[in-house]
Amino acid sequence: MIKENEFNSLLGQRIKKLRKVRNLSQEALAEAIDKSVDTISNIERGKFAPRLDTALEIANALDIELFELFQVRDMPLEDKEKMKLLDEIFDLLKDQSDEILQFTLSQTKELVSLREQFIDKLRK
Repeated sequence: MIKENEFNSLLGQRIKKLRKVRNLSQEALAEAIDKSVDTISNIERGKFAPRLDTALEIANALDIELFELFQVRDMPLEDKEKMKLLDEIFDLLKDQSDEILQFTLSQTKELVSLREQFIDKLRK
């Protein structure tokens, strides 16, 4: 059984992920649903869950069905940790120039390629 504070945290992470996927700032989401940025921040940090009417407004602003907003339980723990890491990477890169983003992408592709080559050698 999921505890309330764990649910609030998972729901907040889900809202943050969906907001970022849609390239929305907290300010833009807050404006779209006529709430304060502090409210969005508190929800995303799991301080509290949104009221049902606010959750519906968030779902509409994110262009998803309400039930999709609450799909927090399906995610294995590894995926939750992975999402936290990806969020951290996103936060580090979101304000960087296109040139830095292109460089980061090329370096990441190189790292993945080297890792795959290394694993292939281990298997032989």
